[in-house]
Amino acid sequence: MKKKIIGIVLTFFIVVSTLLTVFAFRITPVTLKRDTFVYEYGTPISNNPADYVNANESVISEVQLNFSNLKNEIGLYKVSASYAGEEFPFYIRIKDTTKPVFTLKQVVFNVNVNETISALNLIDKVEDQSATVAYFLEEDGSKKESLKFSKKGSYIVNIVVEDAAGNQASKLRAKIVVGSLGNHPTLEGIDDVEIVQGTHFDIMEGVSASDGNGNDITHSIRILKNTVNTQEVGTYEIIYSITNSQGNNIQRTRKVEVIKNESEKKK
Repeated sequence: MKKKIIGIVLTFFIVVSTLLTVFAFRITPVTLKRDTFVYEYGTPISNNPADYVNANESVISEVQLNFSNLKNEIGLYKVSASYAGEEFPFYIRIKDTTKPVFTLKQVVFNVNVNETISALNLIDKVEDQSATVAYFLEEDGSKKESLKFSKKGSYIVNIVVEDAAGNQASKLRAKIVVGSLGNHPTLEGIDDVEIVQGTHFDIMEGVSASDGNGNDITHSIRILKNTVNTQEVGTYEIIYSITNSQGNNIQRTRKVEVIKNESEKKK
């Protein structure tokens, strides 16, 4: 009886082991996480098998990715992962849903009557991963890459940048002044000053310039004359000059009085 029980137990284990072996061969150790993986155009595409398949660490290390058909362009691409001679096809979709971002050179532009102006020429910088076009967006929804005004006056225009995928940037408004040279530039902070002999004096400290339309052009200030010598008591002159994009120029003269150091006066 005892031998019979032992025989039954052994037979049971043999059957269970056989079934487990069969299931082990039938169950694939690799499965795809999904059929299609989506990437934004311009972002890195992962080459890590663990991002595409489910498998344990030992299996993942042996999974190979076949991305030979993949291009860095918008579209749908068939690729695959392979393990132990078995191929697992899937898709990678590259799409562009990011809107361009752009800035204008300034907010007010002065042009002549019947002068053709291009939307692109009014733009300072565009940020996008694909090719872009710039245009004026009319009230009726029409798009024009350039405009021409036949009458003097001020006109408000809407400028839009659109990329190859059709994503449109938020429109920016600009003022077009036709038939006028515009406002004159301004210079600020150029007041006469009194300094003590031997001290440091920065001729640009507190000085700024505007093009007359609200745009900072301090970097374009030119110094036409500077006779200041902080080591010698006396009266000196500095002449500042600024010219805006319309060619309008102004100059301001600043007097600098270098006075004797009080400690020197007592000697």
